[in-house]
Amino acid sequence: MIRLIVLKRTRPLKYGRLTTVALALAAGILLYTLILAVIGVNPLLTFSIISASFISSGVVKDFIVLTVLGYALLVAFKGSLWNIGAEGQFYMGAVPVIYLTTIVFFTTGSVSIIQSVLVIAGSIILAILFGGLWGAIAGAIKAYAGVDEVPVTLILNYVAYYLVNILILGPFQGKYVYGYKRTDLIPEAYQLSIRVQLAPTGNPVIDGLLSYVRELIIFGWWVLALAMVVTAVWWFFNKTSLGLKVKVLGSNPDYLVTAGWDVRKVTIATFAISGGIVGLMSALYLLGYLLRLEYPIESQTAGYGYLAILVAWLSLLDIALVPVSAYIISSLTNAGISQSSAPEVKQALAQAGFAGAELSFRWIMIGSILLTYSVLRFLSDYEVRVIRE
Repeated sequence: MIRLIVLKRTRPLKYGRLTTVALALAAGILLYTLILAVIGVNPLLTFSIISASFISSGVVKDFIVLTVLGYALLVAFKGSLWNIGAEGQFYMGAVPVIYLTTIVFFTTGSVSIIQSVLVIAGSIILAILFGGLWGAIAGAIKAYAGVDEVPVTLILNYVAYYLVNILILGPFQGKYVYGYKRTDLIPEAYQLSIRVQLAPTGNPVIDGLLSYVRELIIFGWWVLALAMVVTAVWWFFNKTSLGLKVKVLGSNPDYLVTAGWDVRKVTIATFAISGGIVGLMSALYLLGYLLRLEYPIESQTAGYGYLAILVAWLSLLDIALVPVSAYIISSLTNAGISQSSAPEVKQALAQAGFAGAELSFRWIMIGSILLTYSVLRFLSDYEVRVIRE
């Protein structure tokens, strides 16, 4: 008789964590390429699109968003609190922004600088509070009811979808939308994007660098917010007692109890901080890029809340590696979108009976990476022994 026993490794594999990430990315991309190759997509085309995405300035927007959200989830994940609800927290953070800018202080003309600053600041502050509150609800359910946070945060995502959809179809319905199911456009006085034009030089290398500079200028407020989030998260974990408690909660929760700390309060506070950071990015995304909400709300973003989970995991919960992980995921996500619009891919998918499902295949790449990461992470932490009896 043969029996399999799974044992946790007493000594971690040398460079096991970094090797796990590298192999997960390589194996995930390879698996994705093989899947498309079976359908009829040339592997060389897939590799060329993925390679080009890593040097494209088009990743800047997604990189900033995913980096901020990656740090938001890192705060919770450090305490072994699996906040899978960034999607819902993102959309709940958008509620006060739309309410203030398109209803309470809506204008079709110009406003004073003081009003503009106050409305923008108020929108951001309320978005942080709404995102934090939505996260705290999940934390309270876990802390006081003992319900696992993964299904709770997932359910709250859909509750947020439906709540915001109801608002869009009801009190948030725009007056200048010509029958479309959406809110009014956020007035220019409250928008945070920076308009800039850089003349091309004709040199592809210089123009490529200028395109990066242009994107960074356009999203300059986001870059500033990102720097503040990085600093705040570092300070939180290295200089505050709550940050220490979160780290202890993730490694030895029993110690918190014996030390007399209230685990329930730590849990709720951690979820609130995580959700608050998500709310911050929600406000910036709406004020600086999206500018309105449309029905159905779940189709408004690229699934940033779920992609951020992969960002946090691939960073190995290392503050310094979150931007690296975010850039990789942003590049791969944009590669999936680029590939879905390529004529050769459309034709191959149509011949295979997948016409119209092009955009769904970018999730296959993300799913392939996540699957291989999970398997490899398990093998790096555990060993499987075969015992003959």
